Amino acid sequence: MIGLIAEFASETALLRAVDRLQADGFVGLDAVTPHAIEALDDKLPGRPSPIPLVILIAAIVGVVGGFGMEVYASTVSYPINIGGRPLNSWPAFVPIAFEIGVLLAILSGFFGFLIVNRLPALYVPRTDAPIFANASRDGYLLTIRTEDAARLRPILDGLDPVRIAEWRP
Repeated sequence: MIGLIAEFASETALLRAVDRLQADGFVGLDAVTPHAIEALDDKLPGRPSPIPLVILIAAIVGVVGGFGMEVYASTVSYPINIGGRPLNSWPAFVPIAFEIGVLLAILSGFFGFLIVNRLPALYVPRTDAPIFANASRDGYLLTIRTEDAARLRPILDGLDPVRIAEWRP
């Protein structure tokens, strides 16, 4: 597998290149631009993130676990009758259960974000290419991973990129 990075002069040239390459059946496209381009979100959709579901499950587990921990501690492990109230007086357990749910949701969101985005990424091969130096300033880069570089190179040349570089994924 080989990767090609093509730099384009403007965002319209980049969008035109994405359209052409997708029409020719190339997948594994990724764009690196100095600012957000909303049209790229529709053209290069990512996979749906599992993070919201992970956060929801962690929050529910935290609330149920916190509530269960308090019920167990108050009724089984250390029962104390204070003022004739029932041992499992649930209104007293709500704040702690809520806080434990929030804590687990935040922690799972943070660590889930790191795992889903494969961070910390100590080495990203495509950033070794000298063409990548303009990525955050004024370059509109399109990276393509492909097995068929011989077919891809003439198509990219026909799209008038500023320059093209190779990288090994």
